[in-house]
Amino acid sequence: MISLVTTCMNRESHLRRSLPHWITLPGIDEIVLVDWSTREPFTDLLALDPRIRIVRAEGEPRWIQPYANNLGIAHARGDIIIKCDADCLPTADASKLMPANGHFYAGDWRSGEKLGKACVNGQCIFTKAQWEQVNGYSELLRRYSRDDVDFYDRLVAVGHARHEIPVDLLNFLDHSNEDRVANVKPAAGDNIDALLNRELPYHETINIVVAAYMPWGPWFVRAPYTVVSSEDRLTVVRRDLTREIPISPALHQTARSHAIRAVAAQLCKIPAATLARMDEAACLAQLRKKLTHQVSNSFVPRGSPGAT
Repeated sequence: MISLVTTCMNRESHLRRSLPHWITLPGIDEIVLVDWSTREPFTDLLALDPRIRIVRAEGEPRWIQPYANNLGIAHARGDIIIKCDADCLPTADASKLMPANGHFYAGDWRSGEKLGKACVNGQCIFTKAQWEQVNGYSELLRRYSRDDVDFYDRLVAVGHARHEIPVDLLNFLDHSNEDRVANVKPAAGDNIDALLNRELPYHETINIVVAAYMPWGPWFVRAPYTVVSSEDRLTVVRRDLTREIPISPALHQTARSHAIRAVAAQLCKIPAATLARMDEAACLAQLRKKLTHQVSNSFVPRGSPGAT
């Protein structure tokens, strides 16, 4: 049995475009849609096909993809999982790739980037037994990006070869990078916080550091959920937030410091040798200069060329 699993928070417009395509794919026995506290529930999509099931998580303040991935896969009935982002349109040939003990399939951003499809990296096909073996996606990676790489690396570490899903078997809906991180964490504090939150390297670096200090595996217990209601093809659950695995303030600060340096290097084009001599305060100072420059350039006085 093959289950296609996807997750969504406030991007249901993507689902409404991709779901009609998914139901045409050969061999799909069920489609599990995880609704991660979307503002407008999309239960009307159940009418499109009897294979569709929805698992809605209530009360989630922000998007954390590993939680949503694990929730959907845990509820999937298939022994083969096609994990597909809400904006992904796999071809019929992609759905025919069959994982087995000893190998799984995943997209590779290095191949996809050349064709403007770096997000192929998040699409993968594996067995539910493989997912169980490594305890699923790391629920310690609570920012955008790297949760897929971490999952694949752990599958490889226990003996499953990673086979690439050819790039031409994966197509995507167009949208901005801002859409990708919009639900990750609301901007807080000064404008620097908003700037950092918009940059993918900020989220990616935080996850890299957390994974290095707190590697995920069967020694952790995945998030527990209480079933609020359960109907024919709609299950509503609520995560027990009091039992979330804590990440120490010291590790948070270490990860944030590394992430600030990564963003400063990219936006301010700081050479590696110079960056090595800069602390977090110096990097923040450079980012504030960059931000001030952007703001001043966005203001065109009346009467100047180009003013209206």
